[in-house]
Amino acid sequence: MSNVKSKNQNSKILNINHKFQWNFVFRSNQSNGLGSLESRKSFTLIELLVTSAIIMIMLAVTISYSQRGEGINKVNRMIERLSFDIRRISNLSTQTQEIGDKKICGWGIYFDDQYTDRYIVFSDFCEEGKIYGNKQFNREQGELYEEIKLTPNVVIQSHNFLSLIYLPPEPRLEIYNEFGDIISNGNITLKFKPGTFTKTLNINQLGMITNN
Repeated sequence: MSNVKSKNQNSKILNINHKFQWNFVFRSNQSNGLGSLESRKSFTLIELLVTSAIIMIMLAVTISYSQRGEGINKVNRMIERLSFDIRRISNLSTQTQEIGDKKICGWGIYFDDQYTDRYIVFSDFCEEGKIYGNKQFNREQGELYEEIKLTPNVVIQSHNFLSLIYLPPEPRLEIYNEFGDIISNGNITLKFKPGTFTKTLNINQLGMITNN
């Protein structure tokens, strides 16, 4: 009987040890990330925050480049439009035209310092009894032909002349600064806001147009 009891006690001890070993292995695997399938598929809060930060940075860079590209395109289009209008008034000045009872003695472009988002195409009326006008824009006399508004967010940053005018019949170009003096070269710089991209149009007395 004592032998039987001894065997039973030994088997119980072995069972207890066996259960303890399996329990220890299971907990150890859980602590090493080898536990349940659910714990292996989930993300930690730090991982989610890092992923979100990377996405936000990439989105900000993409938007920045997109806005810069948009600004460059808008400024380039307005430079092209200004170049077109300069050539247009050059062609108009080769023609004899009248508005009502007033004869046109020149065509010009005028920049008003009060407005950075537009410029004016004007017709210079001949002075009474003369074959030329005063070579300046006069709104009160009805010389306004067309007001050109710049594309939104494009502004005139700077310019070294107030107006330029083509005189028939050649046509001959004259560029006037703010003091009424004729200058040999004129330049005007357009800028995209709120960005920093700018582009400058240059024109000389021969009517040659370049930009940079």
